Amino acid sequence: MAQRNKPRITITVDPDVLEEVDAYIKEHEGTDRSKVMDEALRCWYARLLHDALVRQHSAPKSPEEMEERAAWKRIRAAQMVHLGRKYDEHGKA
Repeated sequence: MAQRNKPRITITVDPDVLEEVDAYIKEHEGTDRSKVMDEALRCWYARLLHDALVRQHSAPKSPEEMEERAAWKRIRAAQMVHLGRKYDEHGKA
């Protein structure tokens, strides 16, 4: 992946958290505050996406969605019958 120029920002953090970050950096060669903060923001964003997916899939389904699910269920059932006949005809399973 091509290296992109990252914008520089300034943040204010709890001193205790910064102390933990600095302790982590001392124990893990090749990392720095920017890398730790970048990872923290990526985790935060991943959690936002996850929460959005949970809300989307736990929301009540519209009548159209319910009918589409029912149609797919019928298609899957018909395919299973078709596969069952195919295997019976060839003496398998």
